Amino acid sequence: MYIGAGSYSGRVDNHFPGTIDDVRLFDRPVSATEAQQLFKQRALVKGRWTFQQASGSPLTTPDASASGNDMTLNGGAQLGAGWVDGGLLLDGVNDYAATSTVPVDTSASFTVTAWAQAAAVPKNGVALLSVPGAQQDAFAVRYVPSATPDTDPGRWRISMASADSKDATITQIENGQFSSPADWTHLALVYDGFAKQLKLYVNGELEETACADTDGDGVSDDAACTDRISQADNVLSFKGTQPLQLGRTKTGTTWGEYWPGAVSDVWSFQGALTDTQVAQLAIGMPARPTDVPGGD
Repeated sequence: MYIGAGSYSGRVDNHFPGTIDDVRLFDRPVSATEAQQLFKQRALVKGRWTFQQASGSPLTTPDASASGNDMTLNGGAQLGAGWVDGGLLLDGVNDYAATSTVPVDTSASFTVTAWAQAAAVPKNGVALLSVPGAQQDAFAVRYVPSATPDTDPGRWRISMASADSKDATITQIENGQFSSPADWTHLALVYDGFAKQLKLYVNGELEETACADTDGDGVSDDAACTDRISQADNVLSFKGTQPLQLGRTKTGTTWGEYWPGAVSDVWSFQGALTDTQVAQLAIGMPARPTDVPGGD
């Protein structure tokens, strides 16, 4: 058996120009579900920022993973108290932080998680995380305020583009399962590139609220009700090449939507974490080792 090469006329040729890892052989057909689980089990930590120390000019906070992808603080961003270990404090005007390089391949399975707290309930949409492209974000995680804040605390939203082009398909999913953005909230974006599925967890949970349909005719009993499901299928993505932005995003050529508050314990994984693994990170355990959380 040849790995990364083809054979013809007694010669080995046509070498694969890349890295191959974890080759497995099975003596039986593997179902789609089994194959999907194999991909998920191979999640790798590609970045973690605990915001416990910073040095240099401009200030740089280290990556606790083996990737060495340190994050530079910009504007007046500074370290302070966080929900887990340390925290990054952003003023909502021009503060942000950025990694040296993009930590994950956003065209494949990946997971990004963070704890966030707003200094006050934002009146306009603000961005917590983004990986920008030339014309579209590979992904952006935002808080979107409600038109009726007395009864609705607003929504967390993921936007993901199918390509870095003006005519790209933009997938958006939302999750409103939290009390207020002014509370510490755990966010997790999970993209399963094998299943083309995008999920948004808030405090370790998906939002899965279906409207009542007592007569079973497929039409909601309340015409004003809308099903709320914080995942989407058949989602396409592209490979982002610009650094991860913490606390801002870009519209066209303009940076904006600066996050007004604090961020704590940011992780990036190559691979899709399971429900159980996301829930473990949402516990917010101080001094957690920088390893993939155990899961099912």
